[in-house]
Amino acid sequence: MKSLNVFLIQEVERFNALTSVMVRGLVQLDKAISGTVVMSQDLEIMSSNFQDKKVPGQWLEPLGFPSIKPLGTWLEDLIARVKFISKWVYEGAPNTYWLSAFFFPQGFMTAALQTYARKTKTAIDTLKFKTCVRSYGPDDIQEVPEDGVNIHGLFLEGARWDDGRECLEDSEPRKPIVPFPVIALEPVLMEDDVETGTYECPMYKTSLRKGTLSTTGHSTNFVMFLYMPTELAADYWVRRGAALLCMTDD
Repeated sequence: MKSLNVFLIQEVERFNALTSVMVRGLVQLDKAISGTVVMSQDLEIMSSNFQDKKVPGQWLEPLGFPSIKPLGTWLEDLIARVKFISKWVYEGAPNTYWLSAFFFPQGFMTAALQTYARKTKTAIDTLKFKTCVRSYGPDDIQEVPEDGVNIHGLFLEGARWDDGRECLEDSEPRKPIVPFPVIALEPVLMEDDVETGTYECPMYKTSLRKGTLSTTGHSTNFVMFLYMPTELAADYWVRRGAALLCMTDD
């Protein structure tokens, strides 16, 4: 079985677990409101969360995906994620992967590297990704890499991408966070130089930029570093806090 398919199965299991808990909780809350079951403390807290337009704690970590969105946009985000995963299941691998849709994007990166490692019979711990930023969005995919994957759905905070010069530039006034174009991740050997002329840009799931180590040994918020082309020194972007985010707060 392909590594990406194994990852897909794991993501489906996570979504099924989350939606099952949501359905059971909502059914019980409906019964409690109608008076057919006792209103427990957990159900009372859930009802209070709904009134405050907050996501119930039972639907968040560790069962759910990291998010600081309010209830309305959180539900819209969940529906969009499920639709993306469902399309992948029923229609096959997409031309570009919505990285933000995954519970565990670090696992996706590992699966993509594993696919290349098996194809070339290369040890996975000798590989890393080279970042190739495209000039188009997910609806205008012009090429699918033979080796590696296209990803989209990211946002850039503290900088912007200049398509003409193909490098990072200062943010425009009153635009601290902007959508980022499609990125092609190309597997290369560790000894290959992909750092020269780039900024080691951190990628986070949410704008909190903090997390804890999970049982897998990965951060619950930090995903990975991507090497972004820049004409300025990397320290310039460090001071501006430039980073990629998988989602916005609203």
